[in-house]
Amino acid sequence: MDTSKLIGGRFKATDDGPVSGAMGDVWPAEDTKLGRTVALKFLARRRLRQQGALTEFTDWMVKRFERESFAMARVNHPHVAHIYDTGEHDGELYIVMEYVRGKSLTDHLKTGPTLTLERTVRWTREICEGLDAAHSCEVFHHDIKPDNIMITNQGEVKIVDFGLASFADVTQSHTGVGTPLYKAPERWNGIPGSARSDLYSVGCVLYEMLTGRPPFGTPRDDPMTVGRMHQDDAPAPPSAHRPGIPDQLDSIVRILLAKDPAHRPRSAGAVAEVMRDVQGSLDIEDLVDAGGRATLSGAADNGARHSEGIRALDRRVFELELRFGPDHQAVIEARTEHAELTGQSGDARGAAALYNRLGRDCQNFFGPYDIQALNAFEGVARWITRSGSK
Repeated sequence: MDTSKLIGGRFKATDDGPVSGAMGDVWPAEDTKLGRTVALKFLARRRLRQQGALTEFTDWMVKRFERESFAMARVNHPHVAHIYDTGEHDGELYIVMEYVRGKSLTDHLKTGPTLTLERTVRWTREICEGLDAAHSCEVFHHDIKPDNIMITNQGEVKIVDFGLASFADVTQSHTGVGTPLYKAPERWNGIPGSARSDLYSVGCVLYEMLTGRPPFGTPRDDPMTVGRMHQDDAPAPPSAHRPGIPDQLDSIVRILLAKDPAHRPRSAGAVAEVMRDVQGSLDIEDLVDAGGRATLSGAADNGARHSEGIRALDRRVFELELRFGPDHQAVIEARTEHAELTGQSGDARGAAALYNRLGRDCQNFFGPYDIQALNAFEGVARWITRSGSK
């Protein structure tokens, strides 16, 4: 590509040269009009043809590329690299993007010690916050992986390569779209990517941040072998590789890696909220559950025969909230059962606290005089009375 002249009439490629990838090249460049450094991401059509992509780019493909760029430009979020412009130079399409100063998550995983839990949880939350903003604009990434997650010099996430990843779907066969180690099971069957496909990839990345390895395969394995693992195998929980990982993180990974997309969380925003709760609990010896409800350590001490049931209900509430949202009837019923069993275990004050939070949530969801809210507050009074009689 000729970089001796201005690209798009305003961008001057720097002497640093490009970083090449499967889909194209990334050139650092100076925006001569605004005096800032940008990243020019070129879609290498010639290279794609050589790699077995479609031999011709029809007009509708070019229009789709432009449409994708327009959609991405609407995504305005601190954890997504901004899109400034798009164009064509020397027969190659390009996107003008924010230049991110930092290094990729891949580099962080390859160098230094295992990531701390706090950093892992925080970065996962930020990834999901960025994805939620993109998904709300109906923009899907299709290739979430450590290479496409930049960590700035300030330690914050920037998701990159939405454009090139999206366009891969119309330039390659389905077996070549995405990166095998992080690709959702349904995509191996040629089904287009969705928000929940992106979340599966987030689960793979989270697994790798927690354990130092992806859930299935290695970069040296045959891609189709890895694909069959994604479709058929269940990975060991992260705690099996790294003792001390909280139960919540094991559960989050398991739900994100569900084979059926319908069994994954309802949105990236839901996962971000859960990760925020986990992040706040990491320094607490007895972790609260993912909804921020009361600790059950007292219940376990006073009613050992109930402790396993309480933990199971705790996990069930957590999983139902991820899948259906906090106001779903199944969540309300599971939280009621959870509060009641807590009281039966001997922790009357804990039951009252759980019922009180449930009542307030039902008022917010359904109105101040909702029957479920009134029933919850009846539970508060009942267990407070029992607490006083002990």
